[in-house]
Amino acid sequence: MAFPEDALSKTLKAYPVLNGSKLKTELSLIYRKEEFRACCGALDLLQLFMENNLEEVFSETVTLLKILVTTPMTTAEAERCFSTLKRIKTFLRNSMTQEKLNALAMLSIEKRLVTEMTDFNQKIIEKFASQKERRAKFVFK
Repeated sequence: MAFPEDALSKTLKAYPVLNGSKLKTELSLIYRKEEFRACCGALDLLQLFMENNLEEVFSETVTLLKILVTTPMTTAEAERCFSTLKRIKTFLRNSMTQEKLNALAMLSIEKRLVTEMTDFNQKIIEKFASQKERRAKFVFK
């Protein structure tokens, strides 16, 4: 596969925060290595970098992948996220903090990833149980 010079130039025009020469060097190396080319998309490649602690080595590529992963591809995806947020807010009647709302929204939006995680429910229960006690202890005299 030939390195897509035109795609790189369009990407650099769209995202001027990226260092063009460093990104080109990193992407050239990625194109040559079979283990990187075996990844099926931006998310898989980003996970490979994170799992192998390569964020500092491929810093510009990781930045680009984070942009690609977080940018919705269509307006339908963004509308779906807002719809989910509206359902959560209606259900809980605004009785939560922004942090809790963000966490619930992410769980709802990324439910496919959550269902694929092994022992997700058990991990959440253990994390909740390890936090401070929630019930007040009353002393009766």
